[in-house]
Amino acid sequence: MKRMRIFGLVSALILASIAGGARAQDQSQAKTDYGPIVGTWNLEVNAGEESYFLSLELRLTEGKLEGGLSEVNGLFTNAALSNVEFDGETLKFDAAVPTPPDGVQRLIKTEAKIVENKLQGTLTVPEFSITVPLLGAKK
Repeated sequence: MKRMRIFGLVSALILASIAGGARAQDQSQAKTDYGPIVGTWNLEVNAGEESYFLSLELRLTEGKLEGGLSEVNGLFTNAALSNVEFDGETLKFDAAVPTPPDGVQRLIKTEAKIVENKLQGTLTVPEFSITVPLLGAKK
């Protein structure tokens, strides 16, 4: 009988812990304000002697942030974003796009913070181990 009480108590504590963790996770997700990041952004990527200009579109669909990336001169249009994350301050996403020097499609990884209503961060091409600065302003 004593074992059953202890087992019941331990089970109740485990369930309460799991439920509390899930509630905390739901509350932290609910607190993220996507308003500052949703919309269209003009991005400039400074790759040394060359600058590239991109358009980033971010939208909220069923509580999930998604979007597309385009090069303003038409090199690529509306490349789908993957692994999109925004915590209220930092935006992260990946995309597969044609890259210089040969125009072959490669994965790019982007991470930027909103600072005074602008994006400041980096764009990385892992295949080349290249990371370049990125700046953005909302349209």
